Amino acid sequence: MAEQFANVDTVYQTVLALANKEQRGYITPQEFNLFARQAQMEIFEQYFYDLDQVKRGVQTTSSSFSPNLKQILEDYLSKFITTANLTADGAAYSLPNNHYKCSTAMLIVGQDRYNIEKVTRADSLNITSSGYLTKPNVRRPNYYVVGNLFYLAANLEESYASDHTVFYSYFRKPKDPNWTYLVVNEKAIWAPNNSTQHFELDKAEERTLILKILQYAGVSIKELTLTQVAGQADANTTAQQKQ
Repeated sequence: MAEQFANVDTVYQTVLALANKEQRGYITPQEFNLFARQAQMEIFEQYFYDLDQVKRGVQTTSSSFSPNLKQILEDYLSKFITTANLTADGAAYSLPNNHYKCSTAMLIVGQDRYNIEKVTRADSLNITSSGYLTKPNVRRPNYYVVGNLFYLAANLEESYASDHTVFYSYFRKPKDPNWTYLVVNEKAIWAPNNSTQHFELDKAEERTLILKILQYAGVSIKELTLTQVAGQADANTTAQQKQ
């Protein structure tokens, strides 16, 4: 994973070197992990915004760099798609803790499968209170989400109540990056273990992650400086991995 995705140690060492160069002072592992989590989530959320803009034919700063941006963004996001069978929680269904955004939802009743349409809460209430022909049913279900709860409108008959499943495909949140270490002579030393978590963004995002983390830390740097220091940090990490 460290080879395919942005390496948490490469990013941290670069951030430290640049912060020191700009006289920001030492950024602790705890600070870095917090900033890294925020930076990764910011980039992750931007993928959805950019993809929506591209699908709508809106010219973005990113789209001017790549004619294949739609495919690139879809490839990045496909790594985060996962599935779950939702568990009923009273009148609603609990969404997974790592849930970020729905991809598709399906109602399974016995051997039959029906796609569930996503609507707003207001639309769901209007549809449900409308005429008989437009009311949601098993064959024409809809849902809306409030917080971490999934509300299904399908007018399930009592016979179906215990014989149905909501199969949910969704985009999960990225795992929080975690730079792990040992303290030697009062200094934090990189020490990978079972708790180590590299970024879940593509390695090509290392530069952007570094810049965003530095921004969170209040460090302003020049692009040339970033290129020089990042190259050295990457070389140091590669040498450490070969030892």
